[in-house]
Amino acid sequence: MISKYDLIVFDWDGTLANSIDWIVDCILQVATEKNFIAPSESACKGVIGMSLSEAMLTLFPNISKADKTDLVRLYRIRYMSKGITPNDLFLDAAPVLKELQRMGKVLAIATGKGQLGLDRALDGTGVRPFFHELRCAETMASKPNPQMLLDIMDATQISEKKTLMIGDSILDLMMANKAGVQSVGVTTGAHSRSQLNTQNPMACIDTLTELFREQ
Repeated sequence: MISKYDLIVFDWDGTLANSIDWIVDCILQVATEKNFIAPSESACKGVIGMSLSEAMLTLFPNISKADKTDLVRLYRIRYMSKGITPNDLFLDAAPVLKELQRMGKVLAIATGKGQLGLDRALDGTGVRPFFHELRCAETMASKPNPQMLLDIMDATQISEKKTLMIGDSILDLMMANKAGVQSVGVTTGAHSRSQLNTQNPMACIDTLTELFREQ
C-alpha cells in the first residue's frame, strides 16, 4: 500500500514506540500529585499528539496558568525518569524503517513530543539515522493542525499526493485530512480501529509490516 508514496511521515508514541501506557501513567501520577481529579484513561489517550501545555489544558480545563506550568514540569520529570532503549520500539518498527529506507523512501516524524523528548527517544532507540525531517509540537502547532505535515512537505518538496501519514491516533489522521494527505491508522496505540476509521484512513493495520501489503 506504500509503493506510490515517496514521503512517509510517522507519528512516534503508539506508532513506532510502545509508550502509550507510560504516558497515561505519567499523566495520572501527576494529577494525583497535584490533588486533581484524575482523568479517564481514554481521555489521557485522547490528548496524545498535542503539546504538553495543550494536553494539560484539555484534561484540566479549569486550572490556573501556574498549575498548568507545574503539571507540565512534573510530567516531564516523571516521564524522563524512565530510560529509553531499542526495546521501547514495537518489534517490527526498526525492520520496517530499514526496509523503507532501502526502498528509497523519504522518512519523517510528526509528533506531539517536545524536542528534548523526541531527541531522547530517537537516540535511545537508535533510529535517528532513518529520518530526514523531524517536527514536534514544541516548535509548531499541535495536531490536528496540519502545520507539521505542511512544513515537512515544503522542506522535502514532495507533494500531498506522494505523502502518507501513519499514526495511532485520530489526531494524526485528522491532521492528514487537513493537509490533504492520505493516511494509515495503526491499532497499536491511543485509539481503536473503529475510532480511527471515523477519519477515513486508506487502511487500518495491526502491525507496521502490513504497510507492505498490496491493497
